[in-house]
Amino acid sequence: MRIACISGLWLLALGSYTNAQTRLEGIAALVGDELILDSQVLQQYAYLKQTGITDDGGLYCEVLEQFIIQKLLLVRARLDSLKVSDEQVERELDRRLQILTAQLGSPEAIVEIYGKPLAILKQELRSEVRNQLLAEEMRQKITADIKITPKEVRDFFSSIPKDSLPFIPAEVEISQIVFWAKPSSEERQKVRERLEAIRQEILSGNMEFAAAARAFSQDIGSARQGGDLGEFTKGQMVPEFERVAFSTPIGEVSPVFESPYGYHILLVEKRMANKVKARHILLRASITDTDVEIAKQRMATLREQILRDSISFSRAAIEFSEDPLTKQLGGRLMDDENNTYRIPLDKLDPEMYFIVDELRVGEISPPTPFTSRDGRQGVRIVWLQRRYPPHRASLELDYERFAQAALQLKKQEAIERWLLRARRNVPVEIQSARCEEALSTWEQATEK
Repeated sequence: MRIACISGLWLLALGSYTNAQTRLEGIAALVGDELILDSQVLQQYAYLKQTGITDDGGLYCEVLEQFIIQKLLLVRARLDSLKVSDEQVERELDRRLQILTAQLGSPEAIVEIYGKPLAILKQELRSEVRNQLLAEEMRQKITADIKITPKEVRDFFSSIPKDSLPFIPAEVEISQIVFWAKPSSEERQKVRERLEAIRQEILSGNMEFAAAARAFSQDIGSARQGGDLGEFTKGQMVPEFERVAFSTPIGEVSPVFESPYGYHILLVEKRMANKVKARHILLRASITDTDVEIAKQRMATLREQILRDSISFSRAAIEFSEDPLTKQLGGRLMDDENNTYRIPLDKLDPEMYFIVDELRVGEISPPTPFTSRDGRQGVRIVWLQRRYPPHRASLELDYERFAQAALQLKKQEAIERWLLRARRNVPVEIQSARCEEALSTWEQATEK
């Protein structure tokens, strides 16, 4: 199963499907009561090919098999009443969108390609991501007690032919603390007043809401659709937005309100039970050089405290950093692809590369302004914890890498044993003609 270890990239293609599509599209397989659509498999297959994975003729069926495994894990996770929090789902959605933003270049590029605002994309992906996280929770439950010994690591390393040991490029371990630049109260008030003026034009009948959204809204994706956000349910928007959407009378324009994205007004077009259809207009307060300088001074004060040993870098990151992706890790950055703290230098964004390039091991950079992948302006300090020179992989320098690989192999073997038992109890039906023969053992296992 060549693609069993790429779950971190799984379904980054950001597809969505509705109930109506489920009825119309072909079904690739059934796992218990769970459907796997041809469109899902084709989408993931196309995405993997785009990332450079070669197809020797079996990739499509490997993708379908991974969906089957995920569904089996999901079925069992539900039976075992496993849960994932809304916070976990949001964090994973943000992570995937950040990766996609890096791949495409900007949030606007995502909106351009998919023709939808990011809020709607997240809304459509939320249920599928929750299911994937539940399946992962089940996977972790199955392998929770599996450990690896130093002898097993050495045996694993010895099993690799010396001429097959990979060449490891230069890598670093780094941590960061981030402060976002905040707009001044004067700028925020100015934006609020501008949006209130637009609202009054709509209320007086001088302008239709949809026309105003197309003319003024800074949410690029929805602005083109006259501010249309489509339908969304409770739990799918940020709380500030949701409160207004579910309290504003149908057909009325809401007062101006603030969310983490900026200032909004919205028009509720329809509401049934826990579902709302609405349009909105978004304006953001501008960040000035002065705002960035204020964040820089705050960061300089915190850096001095760290340098005086008043607080450790890791504790300062947990308590003060405003980057949710690294905050709970004590500021540590990870290589998303390999799920490790060792990051190849050539994977760092240019701004981070030039910071790290000037640091010696153990040093903390001065506060440095930067622009995040989603366009936010902020200031960060970076701690260079370790450098790894380019080298042929060895047990001495790469023990953790080989320990992780040996552990993953042992866990994969445990998962495969679990699947042999699980597939006898949950009916699997392959409906894709393309994979009937290749995946026939799944149906045979159920029949036994």
